[in-house]
Amino acid sequence: MVKRLTLLISFFGFLGLLAGCGGGGGGGSSQVTLTAIADWTNFGQPISGSSMQWSLYSLDEALVRSIAINRDLPGEQSAPMANLPKGAYHLKVELFSQTNLGGSIVGVLDEQIQLNGNSIYRAVIGTDPASVKVTPPSATFKAGQGKQFYAACYNAAQKPTFAVPDSFSWQTFGSVATVNETGFVQGTSAGNGTVVATDSGSSLQGGATITVQNTNVTTSKWTVLIFLNAANDLNEFGDLNFDQMEEVAGNPQVRFVVQWKQFQSSLSPNPSFVGTRRYLAKLDTANGINSELIQNMGTNVDMGRKETLLDFINWGKTFYPAQRYCLVIWNHGNGWRRGPDSNRPTRGVSYDDQTGSSIETWELAQALGSNNIDIIAWDASLMQMAEVAHEIQDQAELIVGSEESPPGAGYPYDLVFAPFRDNPDATTLTLAKSFVDNTLIGYQGTGEFITQSVIDPTQLANLATKVSALAQELINNQASPGFAAMIQQVRNEAARYPRKFLPTNPGDFRKYRDLWDVCDRI
Repeated sequence: MVKRLTLLISFFGFLGLLAGCGGGGGGGSSQVTLTAIADWTNFGQPISGSSMQWSLYSLDEALVRSIAINRDLPGEQSAPMANLPKGAYHLKVELFSQTNLGGSIVGVLDEQIQLNGNSIYRAVIGTDPASVKVTPPSATFKAGQGKQFYAACYNAAQKPTFAVPDSFSWQTFGSVATVNETGFVQGTSAGNGTVVATDSGSSLQGGATITVQNTNVTTSKWTVLIFLNAANDLNEFGDLNFDQMEEVAGNPQVRFVVQWKQFQSSLSPNPSFVGTRRYLAKLDTANGINSELIQNMGTNVDMGRKETLLDFINWGKTFYPAQRYCLVIWNHGNGWRRGPDSNRPTRGVSYDDQTGSSIETWELAQALGSNNIDIIAWDASLMQMAEVAHEIQDQAELIVGSEESPPGAGYPYDLVFAPFRDNPDATTLTLAKSFVDNTLIGYQGTGEFITQSVIDPTQLANLATKVSALAQELINNQASPGFAAMIQQVRNEAARYPRKFLPTNPGDFRKYRDLWDVCDRI
């Protein structure tokens, strides 16, 4: 599938509303106005710019309203955000070096605000920070859950002033939680602590208090960990697959724990949510997300990093322990070698189009860490290769996936996991074969090219020995008459993948050959 949509409407004084979904209608006391004031008085002093983007989000990170203000006059300029429901919001103000949101982002204000009545927020450029404010000032959540915190600089007049992008580092104290580089705090054990943000430019610090409550941790027979990276052109299939998981989530001995990312783009203009979330799937046969939201991790999670996958696995095993684990990696895949050009991205899976990153195939062992997974399943193209399996052979009991590039809808999760639900005590091999059998059943009669198999990693060392012996035999005979022509014929005629793209793209360079078929033809 082919793999951002920027809107800008300019007029004198300020830019009009770009998007809105909060409020409207009858006004009254339940609706409030936030007046955005851009204070350009100190233009020319660090940190300065010529336009501002004001984005107001719900605490679920859904965009509620967005406006922009150009520096058309010295002093202050304002723009209203009217008809907003009362409540808490995430406000992000970005300062651009040029007018009309051009150039680069040179400053950021980021905080949680409470709108209980008509309010004014003044963003001041060109003043020195005197303090750091962390919001919300306090939060309570359970171990295994979390909260997004924000940090903003304030000047001596106690007005918000810009900090350079990515200037804050985060720490937690009290041994009750961890925090990542974006300010997302995750509870690890019950107790009280603090989260502290430090501005690298001024060394100023601000903090907030956190209270972590106990959570009830139980052990099931299976925990299925789904790393669902839909931050790309496969986004439309994420909701479908999650609905399928909900249909088979009725056995408490088989838990579906999902880390799911979506973002808004031209390829996905109306996702069901924006950002990264962690869910515990609950039994439900209706369309839509009706499961328990465990964590809203915000919009800054990079699902194309090995560290993100490892964090998810460790978190899932800590708070949803099981006798056996299945890990499904959901996204695009490119197998071992994407192309002949060394400058092109190679050996990847889990492509995050928001960040432009992916997990390199050679990073997979690091992404799994010291964890041993009973079944690792690739809901991604071209990943069922001996070379890929070799990377994780010490961390998986069985590996399931496709040589082919499967349909966008991927696994029929309701069919594949029905045997897990119905007989969680079945052998790991029996349940792994459900991926093969029920994927074939799910696509029967559709005309799709479907391949599925189960790899036993304990046999990979023997396979490598045999392949090396074959290679040596071929080397020893390369001078034989007709040998080169025979090898070329084998390459031309052997089963290759992705087969589904060859009729329309015969020059596709990902012509992986099926090793069994190659050996059979030799």
